[in-house]
Amino acid sequence: MDTLFQMEKPQVSIVIPVYNAGPFLVDAIASMVEQTFVAWEMICVNDGSKDASGPILNWFASQDSRIRVIHQENQGIVAALNAGCSEALSPWICRMDADDIAFPDRLQKQWTFVNDHPDCVAFGSAVLEMDSKSRPLGIQSLPTEHDSIVSRLHSRQPGLFHPTTFIRTEAFRRLDGYRREFQWVEDHDLWMRLAGVGKLANIREPLLCYRLHASSICGQRRQTQAELMDRLMQAPSTKKGVAESTPAGPGKWARAAMRGGYPYVAFLHLAQVFREQGPSRYALRMTAELGLRLLPSLGKQLRKRSPRVPNTSHWRKRLPEFPGVENKGLVRDR
Repeated sequence: MDTLFQMEKPQVSIVIPVYNAGPFLVDAIASMVEQTFVAWEMICVNDGSKDASGPILNWFASQDSRIRVIHQENQGIVAALNAGCSEALSPWICRMDADDIAFPDRLQKQWTFVNDHPDCVAFGSAVLEMDSKSRPLGIQSLPTEHDSIVSRLHSRQPGLFHPTTFIRTEAFRRLDGYRREFQWVEDHDLWMRLAGVGKLANIREPLLCYRLHASSICGQRRQTQAELMDRLMQAPSTKKGVAESTPAGPGKWARAAMRGGYPYVAFLHLAQVFREQGPSRYALRMTAELGLRLLPSLGKQLRKRSPRVPNTSHWRKRLPEFPGVENKGLVRDR
């Protein structure tokens, strides 16, 4: 990559908060560097990481002059997001997370959408969910129209997938950005406030591979998120009435992969269930369930080719050796 890359003015500011993201960070950053749309800047906020995230970010910044890195003591996701967004020089903020992977044409398609929808203040896209080893699980989408999105927000359901979003910088700053008191549901809070000043929307096709793993924020802080959502909706914040959700794990990922049309990935996760639990009642029930889903899933694959996770492993071959980062890359769907 030419370290002297120059442009008159960035059209999009990519903001990535980073905390101990070493195992996934290379793929996330590389997927944005390889975008077909090139008029961007990237602001990475290293929020006190204790792993190799800081050195990895510094190395990428040395390879591409469009990348800037802010190093700060650990202050939490809201402080990191606001720090990055405050540095944005372009009219649009593009959110990206440090453990996701963007499709190569993500920015180009979102930039085209920007020009066709001047009344939008924030919009996202569908996602291809993947597991911790970058194996695809299935496509998830959200409503595309403003009223339907707002209706979901008021019923405590996601309206936009946060790391897929473009946010109009002027509107973001007018609303004073993310609010610390709603950390862990900060995106839901922002969408509801933005809906009062402009339109929200979603692109139907997946533009991002969204990583699901037990160590993610959603996996670790479900109870906190539910209680904060109560407060956001001005309802009593009590355990009573908080919906229980299925914990992250190989059984959940097996179901997701089979529903999404990826039987190979589904059976990899099923095998993990057997390794961890043996021929338990749960493992046998999962086997029967996946068997019943197999033929429809195979038919789906034959009718329509399912998207694959972009491969950025060649960046790992260029990367210096950092502890906790495997230069050989992550395991992918075959």
